[in-house]
Amino acid sequence: MNRLYCAYFREIVLLLNQGVLTTMRDETELFAQVEGFIGVLAQCQALGIRVVSARENELILELPYTDQIIGNPDSGIIHGGAITTLMDTAAGAAVLCAVPEFELCPTLDLRVDYMRSAKPGQSVFARASCYRRTSNILFMRCEAYQIDRSVAHCVATFMRMGEKGVKSLEQMTKDFSLEAFSAESVLPVNFKEVVKKVRENQDFTALTHAIPYAQLIGVTFEQVEGNLLFRLPRKASNIGNPKLPAIHGGVLGGFMELSSALYLLVSQSTLKYPKIIDFSLDYLRAGMDQDTFAFCRVTRQGGRVANVEVQAWQTDRDKPIALARAHFLLED
Repeated sequence: MNRLYCAYFREIVLLLNQGVLTTMRDETELFAQVEGFIGVLAQCQALGIRVVSARENELILELPYTDQIIGNPDSGIIHGGAITTLMDTAAGAAVLCAVPEFELCPTLDLRVDYMRSAKPGQSVFARASCYRRTSNILFMRCEAYQIDRSVAHCVATFMRMGEKGVKSLEQMTKDFSLEAFSAESVLPVNFKEVVKKVRENQDFTALTHAIPYAQLIGVTFEQVEGNLLFRLPRKASNIGNPKLPAIHGGVLGGFMELSSALYLLVSQSTLKYPKIIDFSLDYLRAGMDQDTFAFCRVTRQGGRVANVEVQAWQTDRDKPIALARAHFLLED
């Protein structure tokens, strides 16, 4: 234990010398501030994300296991989109632990490498910190883990808004009220049979209804002029920034990652839910509180690995709000 504390304080001294940190603050104060911030993020409330600890330049959040975040109905494995939301939230909220004053910083980009699937039935934790700070950009890192295993690693950059930014939690939540959310019950399915039937009769609704996480965020898709078009409908529980309001960056990432997997299930030969390897996302514009659409394209497919590019937009396809790239492992 003493060695852990020594390592922690050595890191704090290093960050102070680098200018990442300027002062040491009371942990109770930090915890309350982060808890208040998480408490007004609708998607975090829908997922049940809670604060475990908050101290100078380190934040730990918990994502409890529930049926509604399942991505693979056959195994009960958590969908990568829920992990992405957890890590994006942890990195964004860890900004409050890394800067001396309240700052609401939008995500510029993030990359997630999935080490292994999270065990069903167990909570997933995310530990985030800032490793470099400039006057314009915050560089954050995050690890998602369970008690006995590392699940994913993430690096992300956040834009500092300066004088244009939100200056306090009170300003962020002015005239805002959070709705209560309830999860739908999920019936067990034979997922392979669902995929087969979808390919036979093009009943895409059956596929999204078989994936709890798709139901949680509301994803639908259909064929439009011979192309598959994915839709994330306007939904109160998907909000991440109540001030604009805007879709949670993690939800947008989850939508694009889910769209990629659904596209592979419909267009390729695999009957198993594709296993995510890594996911890279660039945020180009704020995802406002309105319907969002995505188009997927397989750029490379080998015997076992597929690379998918995704473009998301809202009112104008020529003005995308985000671009993503994902690698999936295809299993027979």
